[in-house]
Amino acid sequence: MNIINFVVAHWETILFFVTVSMGAIALYRREGIAALKNMLFSLVVEAEREYGAGTGELKKSAVVSCIYERLPKSVTLLITRSTIERLLETALAYAQKKWNENVYLRDYIKGEPPTPSVVNK
Repeated sequence: MNIINFVVAHWETILFFVTVSMGAIALYRREGIAALKNMLFSLVVEAEREYGAGTGELKKSAVVSCIYERLPKSVTLLITRSTIERLLETALAYAQKKWNENVYLRDYIKGEPPTPSVVNK
């Protein structure tokens, strides 16, 4: 009964702290996802360079494992594996678009050295 009386007497304060806590968690999660997107793009490019074409599941597994190793534990509690896999698919689509637009990035993935015109600029 004491708990119910306390909640009734302080419901505004409790509601305030719950709202602030949920907002902080949402912000932390959103910032974590923004950092995760950048990290995923870089890892997708490196996995493509290292493993090459036709090794999709191997690359996906390597990138997801690498993400879990690099993220702080507090972030992995808030971002599920399915969220990481969904963001990975988005990062892959973005990376493929960039590979088609940028010949230097495409050469980097193939392991080719930069062309002389790039080195001399």
